[in-house]
Amino acid sequence: MVATVLGMSKSLLTYTKALYGFDAAVQRADDTSWSNASPCDGWTAADVLAHNIGMNNMISGFCAGIDSKGPSHELPDDPAGAWKTSFDGLLDALDTKGALHSVARTPWGEMPTGKFLGFAWIDPVIHTWDLAKATGQPAVLDAELVARGTKQLEQAGDSLVGPGRFEPATQAGSGADPVDAFVALSGRSVS
Repeated sequence: MVATVLGMSKSLLTYTKALYGFDAAVQRADDTSWSNASPCDGWTAADVLAHNIGMNNMISGFCAGIDSKGPSHELPDDPAGAWKTSFDGLLDALDTKGALHSVARTPWGEMPTGKFLGFAWIDPVIHTWDLAKATGQPAVLDAELVARGTKQLEQAGDSLVGPGRFEPATQAGSGADPVDAFVALSGRSVS
């Protein structure tokens, strides 16, 4: 209903909400924490950020009809500044007339940008948790996105498992809260 009132697609609204959650974690990160290990095997907090900057730049390209093989993963010299530039650039690109209908060759096949956003929003949500854990801050995830993400991961099952994607689901334990259950489905260890 809100998306219809605002003239915004549900996919765009969801993706934007996920991005703002990640942005909040970036803003709360201490400048000295970028080299900390993250829950993503072999990645630091800066690697998690670099991945999300690469996603922003890749999706900005999709809005302009530019194909991609995947996000770049270049570590920025100024992590917070590089994030802000890519975040602002993506918001501008998504606000361009016709951006969501622009068809691009994505890592998951050829599709309109809006369709890609319809499932890719889960990436910044789970990486918000990763970045928060790596930088020693509370993981603040939107409850609605966590519930929808849990359902999406349950439906996808092992189809999302593989290099550059998710690890096999882990056990969250009995009585796990919704965030821990979501995180475990994405292959992260919650302990």
